[in-house]
Amino acid sequence: MKQKTQSSLLSFFSPPSSEGASAKKKNAPGGGSNGSSKKKASKAPTKRESLDNTRKKIDFSPKLKQKTASKETEADTSDDVEMEDTEKSVAKGSKRKAYEDFLGTSSEEDEEEPVKAQKKEEKPKEKSTEPAKKRTQVRPGKIIIQDDDDSDDEPVAPASRRRKAKTTTRNVVSSEEEWEQDSPEEGGDGEESEFSGAEEEPSDDDVDDLVDEESEEEAPPPKKRRKSAPAPSKLKKVATKSFLSPPPGAKKKASSTPMSSSKKSAPLADGPDLPSSVAGAGNHIHDSLPWLHEKRRDINGNAPDSPDYDPRTVKVPPEFLKKETPAMVQWWEVKAHNMDTVLFFKVGKFYELFHMDADVGFKELGLIYMKGDKAHSGFPEIAYSKMSSQLVAKGYRVGRVEQTETPDMLKVRNSSLAKKAKVVRREVCSLLSIGTNTVSFLDAPISSQDQVSKHLLALKEAFDPAQKIVRFGVCMVDCSTGAFQLSEFDDTEQRDRLKTLFAQFHIVEIVTERFNISDDTKMILKHAAPAAIRSSLRVGKEFWDASKTIDEIERAGYFKEHGWPEDVLHFLEMDKVVKPEGQLAISALGGCIWHLRRSIIDQELLSLCNFKRYKPSDEEAREARANKEALSAAKAELNQQYVVLDSQTIQNLEVLCNSFNGSRSGSLIDIMDKTVTSFGGRMFQEWVLKPLCKIGDIQERLDAVEELGNSGDLMMEIREFLRKLPDLERVLSRIHALGSAHRSKEHPDSRAIMYESQTYNIRKIKDFLSVLNGFDEAMNLTLELGPRLSQSTSPILQSLLKRYRIEDGVVPDVKHGHFPDLTEKLEFFKRSFDQAAAKKSGVIVPQDGVDHEFDAACADIAQIEAELSEYLKEQRSALRCQNINYWGKKKEDRYQLEVPESALSKQPKEYELKSRKKGYKRFHTPTIRGLLKRLATAEDQKEEALKDQTRRIFHKFDEDYKYWMKAVQCLAVLDCLVSLGLLSSQSEGYTKPEVVAASAANGGTPFIDIEEGIHPCVAATYGSGDFIPNDAHLGIEGKGQMVLLSGPNMGGKSTLLRQTCVLTLMAQIGSFVPAAKCRLSPVDRIFTRIGASDRILAGQSTLYVELAETATILNHATSHSLVILDELGRGTSTFDGTAIAYSVVEHLLSDIQCRTMFATHYHSLVEEYVGSDKVSLGHMGCIVDPENDRKVTFLYKLEDGMCPKSYGINVAMLAKLPDEVIECAAKKSEQFERSLQANSHTELENLRLAQKVKEALAEGEAGIDKLKQLWEEARSAIRA
Repeated sequence: MKQKTQSSLLSFFSPPSSEGASAKKKNAPGGGSNGSSKKKASKAPTKRESLDNTRKKIDFSPKLKQKTASKETEADTSDDVEMEDTEKSVAKGSKRKAYEDFLGTSSEEDEEEPVKAQKKEEKPKEKSTEPAKKRTQVRPGKIIIQDDDDSDDEPVAPASRRRKAKTTTRNVVSSEEEWEQDSPEEGGDGEESEFSGAEEEPSDDDVDDLVDEESEEEAPPPKKRRKSAPAPSKLKKVATKSFLSPPPGAKKKASSTPMSSSKKSAPLADGPDLPSSVAGAGNHIHDSLPWLHEKRRDINGNAPDSPDYDPRTVKVPPEFLKKETPAMVQWWEVKAHNMDTVLFFKVGKFYELFHMDADVGFKELGLIYMKGDKAHSGFPEIAYSKMSSQLVAKGYRVGRVEQTETPDMLKVRNSSLAKKAKVVRREVCSLLSIGTNTVSFLDAPISSQDQVSKHLLALKEAFDPAQKIVRFGVCMVDCSTGAFQLSEFDDTEQRDRLKTLFAQFHIVEIVTERFNISDDTKMILKHAAPAAIRSSLRVGKEFWDASKTIDEIERAGYFKEHGWPEDVLHFLEMDKVVKPEGQLAISALGGCIWHLRRSIIDQELLSLCNFKRYKPSDEEAREARANKEALSAAKAELNQQYVVLDSQTIQNLEVLCNSFNGSRSGSLIDIMDKTVTSFGGRMFQEWVLKPLCKIGDIQERLDAVEELGNSGDLMMEIREFLRKLPDLERVLSRIHALGSAHRSKEHPDSRAIMYESQTYNIRKIKDFLSVLNGFDEAMNLTLELGPRLSQSTSPILQSLLKRYRIEDGVVPDVKHGHFPDLTEKLEFFKRSFDQAAAKKSGVIVPQDGVDHEFDAACADIAQIEAELSEYLKEQRSALRCQNINYWGKKKEDRYQLEVPESALSKQPKEYELKSRKKGYKRFHTPTIRGLLKRLATAEDQKEEALKDQTRRIFHKFDEDYKYWMKAVQCLAVLDCLVSLGLLSSQSEGYTKPEVVAASAANGGTPFIDIEEGIHPCVAATYGSGDFIPNDAHLGIEGKGQMVLLSGPNMGGKSTLLRQTCVLTLMAQIGSFVPAAKCRLSPVDRIFTRIGASDRILAGQSTLYVELAETATILNHATSHSLVILDELGRGTSTFDGTAIAYSVVEHLLSDIQCRTMFATHYHSLVEEYVGSDKVSLGHMGCIVDPENDRKVTFLYKLEDGMCPKSYGINVAMLAKLPDEVIECAAKKSEQFERSLQANSHTELENLRLAQKVKEALAEGEAGIDKLKQLWEEARSAIRA
């Protein structure tokens, strides 16, 4: 008889017609090597074989086969009687029922069949040349139950026991039967497997072979594997690919030999040839469904043009669902609410992608479609982290749908239901996006590669078009650390503060209300974060108002354990009523919470209570400008905390990324950042974006950097310690989530059936141990290097590693120290469990005295085992035989008294025969049964205590979260200081800046005095000494507060402007600067207007962009600001541009009186300020060839005075414009110059004439003769 293969999962999606099924039956190729046409005609054996194959492929793993085979080989050499589990007979026309009975979706128990009948069915599948002892191994659908200890046993057990043994032996795998249609024709005899396209189902066998190879004891011989799963000949030539491809169905014929076998599969060249039955992209059923395309409606029936349309949902027609299998109906129920998400739908050990999701898998992940006209692909559970991370990085949302019920659990549920469920329960356990990535236990270990924190932003806007008032509520969260930031602020029409926020933070996902966002704000969001994912939530229902947000927080109990964070209470009254000035911020928090709740990470993040208030960088300055008294005080001295850097400044100065390709390479932070820890790198970016303003703070940091820079060995030792640390900040957030009691009870992941749970448990414990070891290293650092730092003169270094006792309840300060003493807490966790054993097994077993419940259960078990041992002694005495022992390991059959038959001359009445072997009988007694019952109860208690042990240990650790985080912050500060110390001490030409108060050092006038300054980023691209240094003098004696800079194109003007700003920033960050001398008073804000560009998509011209940025400067600059303007007004005519530039210069000089550098090519503008003591004139030097005035050599050196020409023709020659164009331009330039000179001479004569006329009129009648004379002169001049 030919062996029949199992129908694939896809063959169950849509049942074939009766004609198609009959045709397949006629044309199906034979699978066995000894097929018989006579036996093919027999219907009963055919169904039995098909069912056996199905059961074998879905339910068995290689390990089970190997174990069974080895035991059966031993069994044939003994005299024992085997106990066999058998199947219920299959009635004609009830194939679906047979699958349900077999796979556990039916409430009926399997009944026993005679062993002989099964052996008869088995024989046609075997090769006649195989030894008889191998027959039981390849017999599908049969499990041989033998004891663990002996191979020659004769178990005696009732039928009910055997049925139970069968259930426990079966793997808790998938319910692949869920995908089958209720049709007797499907999966007909001889039909090929559409799921695998070859001999193999994407079963547990394959996954164990591919991803758990190291755990196999020995691979089965190839011949046995080939016999157990004969391959159709149709796809023999398709090669095997890696297990990270989908369950390889239609794209390959998998080698029947496991990867551990010596037989190797054929390599792939350009990919396997797909069978003709595999549909390509765009040719599947979902591509032609009108309700998914032109007739699409959302879940409420709204069309796409409706204002209430929800693009995240789709309405699936009921008539379509009636034709689908129960499992596909379940998939559509989830998909209908998550059309913006790629679903990884768990089926057994595999995540399956269907329909449009399979298209994404094909396009982005390289997965191959399965057979059939319904798009379908998949991959093993163990590959989840790789697949999900790839899609998330490309901007997709990924939903993980897990089985939260086993077939046995489904049986129990169905027993109490009137309408029986046909599919196991599944739940969405995770909805992952680039902004909600918490790096859960399913993901790969936390990497330190991400140098920038990724933020999710929820934005609420209030906009009054009539009064042009814009106000924003903002909630940002870094989901990897659980750090929230709340804010509410007014903004300008240009949304300057919002732009600055986007420049300061890496926003990767934006959540807004659906209709309450103005067009201007939408444009800002589009241009400020073009790659960010956007979600629009329904007003009120999803993006909650402030009052509903407070109610939801109370109801969910997010802050129940630690209390409401202070920075949230800032926006609330005493009775939790939201303040008027906090409505938008709390509403933004509500939108953020809804989005996190959809992703099922709200509880783990909000319960951290890690909130702080984001304060716009210019808020203090704006408040000062609104208050005249504060303004006068601000003019005398600068009191704000940080320098304000707006979005334009961050971009123009290339603080975080270069302007060439947007990468970090070559930026200021790339040059300065030498940190070795991830959390230190994140803090360093915060330092760069928030330079200090207060002189005392700047000086303290500079002193610490100088002292570290002078101790190179100390810095190297510190870096060696820090280099060993993991990303403690992020792992602490993960441990908090894993230790949450709410997550262990309420989160869907707590119910998910995971097949790689040991891998995940080991991963959790490794993370935990890495944190313990990391803090252990940190304590060693404080012990070894803390005393050395405490002897330093810098107050920061003295207290940074100085430990204070947590138990004393002291407030961390310079006197007591800033580093919490974590020694006792770390010792507790070290002695709590065996770390090496836990790391290997994935289970934390507490040591004595750590967990009272566990200790009590262990004591009970020890007591019962002692009683059993005592009872054994009594039986040996009673029967006068010392050769009596306990036998058995299985839970119900253990502790059988194995008694030699020679000692049973008088068998006690209470002895009940359980099993036997040659020369021995095994018994249970009422006493033993009573003790076993007590033992089982105690073991259950121990198991229950052990099951929750990991979570409880994590929770215990998380109780001291604030102390762990305090230690992390100290380590981050130390890493940042060492980074600045390395930069300052190991970079050539760096000097310590002198930051002083303007009132004390320069008569109250803010100033900058830099000699031989170098731009660090530009100089890094040159060889040593090739960069030309330059001075910058603003506001010092003999120099005006403004420098008007002229000179040739490409002469280095823009570089000098940026260089001055960058050195000022570095000084106020607390770093040494590349200059011979740097002395300055602090700046409160740096403004930059550099370059000319238009924004076509925003409908803004070059001139508009220039003037909008200039307006921001004029509206917000103070006397302590530093302003650089590069070629303002070039977006319009020369006359208008000159006029605008002149008026801006006048306003900066007379009204704001700030330090300014203004580069221009308007020579008439420069001429206006010749001789002014408020303005210094300078130009970038050059040498003109006396023989060829078009040949100019740039010196890149700042020189005093104005430059007569801009030498634009020279730049045209460097740019290789055609010679004829250059000649034409040169002639036209000379013509324009002569014309301007002539016009200027005429204008000068006219001015003189007007002056003489005015003087003549002032003389009265005496001046009439003079007027006549002037008239005649003017007429003569006109005629000439």
